[in-house]
Amino acid sequence: MVKISVLLKTLQTGQFWYVFPHHYYLWKRSLDIERTAPVTTATYGTPDVPEVHMLTGAKHHVDLLYAAKSFVHHYHSPISLVIHADRTVTEDIIKRLERHLPQSKIFTRQMRDDLIEPELEKRGLVRCKKFRQINVFASKLIDAFMLSCSNRVILLDTDCLAFKSLHRLQELVSHHPELNVFAKDPQPYPYSMTPEQIKLYFDVNIQPGLCAGFCAINRQIIDFSVIEQWLSNEQYPQSSHYAEQTITAALVSQSKVAILPENEYNTGRLQNERTCSFIHYCGHYLGKTRIAMRSIGQSIVLRQLCRAT
Repeated sequence: MVKISVLLKTLQTGQFWYVFPHHYYLWKRSLDIERTAPVTTATYGTPDVPEVHMLTGAKHHVDLLYAAKSFVHHYHSPISLVIHADRTVTEDIIKRLERHLPQSKIFTRQMRDDLIEPELEKRGLVRCKKFRQINVFASKLIDAFMLSCSNRVILLDTDCLAFKSLHRLQELVSHHPELNVFAKDPQPYPYSMTPEQIKLYFDVNIQPGLCAGFCAINRQIIDFSVIEQWLSNEQYPQSSHYAEQTITAALVSQSKVAILPENEYNTGRLQNERTCSFIHYCGHYLGKTRIAMRSIGQSIVLRQLCRAT
């Protein structure tokens, strides 16, 4: 909840009406989600079932509930759900996640450290270890694929919502295991380096528009020895918000990639909820896109989940 001191400061600076919608809808949707029933998924480690991996902190766990529940509701095939909690996630939040997503596998940061770091040391992947220590998003690349029990890994950010059947995604994931499937980013190169730099450092012609916020990846193409080699370049911006996304895109660019139709699977909310099956609301936390996610998108998901009970 918003601290009184923060509220007073926004009143003094005139920012109140700018930040108010964000805090209001976050509070309201946190109450609203309690009206929805738990959703059923496959358990972690179920053979031949794709895994959906999500990273969250305390501030975004309500968004995660809407994202995960809407995805499960519209993905009409078994999936298992794996949640990577960061250090801000408390025991109370974990209990809440477990109540809504009872079959999900939740790894705290400490649990992941205890499992991942000894394995990285054993393999001599010292740069991978350092990368995940300095960049919280590195777990979307390193932890997700080291902990995965499936050859099909779906990465799903908490700012994603599904509104209609995800038939095309399900078809590609189920019947074309060799493909890496992405929703196209509106930015051609949403990476931490330019295409020319990536070619110079990684010797890869990177494909445009590959956003790791929502994608399905063939686990077999994730080569940790290659990642270790790429991270050895001291000029690589490991702390960048897009550092893991750049490496993910470079890896899949050497394999087969399928792009989902933009009119159905939209990134950046360039189209609205009435026309899209799925929207990845990638946008600044205090921006119009994020307000729309909670005020419009999550409201639609809420109605759908309540009707389903």
